[in-house]
Amino acid sequence: MESSSQKLLRNMSSMLFLILFLLGMTACGSSTTTTTTTTTKSQDDMKLKVAIDAFSSSFLPDFVALDKGYFQAQGLTVYPTPFQTEPTSPQMAEAIHSGAIDVAIGGLATEAFLVSQIDSDVQIIGQLQVAFPNDIIVSTKFLQQTGLSETSPLEAKVKALVGKKIGVVSTTGQTGAFVSYLFHLFGLNASKDATLVSVGNNVSSAIAALKAGRVDALSFFKPTGEAVQLQKVGRMLISPLRGDVPQLTGHLNSVFYAKASLIRSKPNTFKALVRAIAMALAFIQKYPDQAAKILQKYTHISDQAATAVMQDLRTSYPSSPVVDQQAYNVTAAFAQQTGIAKKIPSFSSLVDTQTATQALQSFTPKV
Repeated sequence: MESSSQKLLRNMSSMLFLILFLLGMTACGSSTTTTTTTTTKSQDDMKLKVAIDAFSSSFLPDFVALDKGYFQAQGLTVYPTPFQTEPTSPQMAEAIHSGAIDVAIGGLATEAFLVSQIDSDVQIIGQLQVAFPNDIIVSTKFLQQTGLSETSPLEAKVKALVGKKIGVVSTTGQTGAFVSYLFHLFGLNASKDATLVSVGNNVSSAIAALKAGRVDALSFFKPTGEAVQLQKVGRMLISPLRGDVPQLTGHLNSVFYAKASLIRSKPNTFKALVRAIAMALAFIQKYPDQAAKILQKYTHISDQAATAVMQDLRTSYPSSPVVDQQAYNVTAAFAQQTGIAKKIPSFSSLVDTQTATQALQSFTPKV
């Protein structure tokens, strides 16, 4: 028969085993938590692999942030530099979807519509430019033949493009869509009533095509028009920034976007990106002349062209990177009318305003 002392010893052994077991479980739980925290920290590493669409005025805030060291000031490393380009929407979509890059640090809002159809995880984080900075630029010969000028009625300008060869970055992108939009305003069909010619996304090659007569006109981003005028090759015939197309006033043009899952896994990294862009936007407003020199450096246009274009462009850069919903709606209407995107996501589903808003809480950009 078991004695009292033996029973006590057995009970104490059982209790000791239970305590050791519970301590072991706690230790395991603590180890798991530590591992998870370490993993999260290693993911949120303040590094982003980025790309832009082109070296154009639409992405000046990116160039300013790089040139003035604002990324580094926020503890952020963006690479490669100079920025790599993904000049077409399909290329950018594939790069984002496959993880070849983390962020389209400079893309078009219309492009983000298209990318979201391929990857529903994509979200716009912030805005870079709120305006439509594309122009219709025509050769001197075109002006002589038509007798038109910048002050001619919009309808007359558009109808004079019928039957002409018009150079664009891409027939399926925004420059091609701008031609379609203008033709649609007056009951015309750009795919039937004109010939769109892809000349790539380089300002110099576009101007060369106009000079050589390979195209009669260009639908191109700024500062191409200013460079053409300074070289006395032609003129900007239609310019939304000049007020020629009122329907496009307040257009959300360039943005930066990434996968929502990546934004969630690297919250500090993306907030740093927002703050760096906020600093760049503040710099452009405060020092437009210096911003013009940075634009010249990255787009390789003349100093004169850069200075000329900044007179129009300064107001196109917003004071905040938080996306404006009204600007989004203007761009959505443009995309629907031109057929550039078959489906336009709602503002709340495509735009992540929370990350940008949180990033800018109690933050004042000092430049």
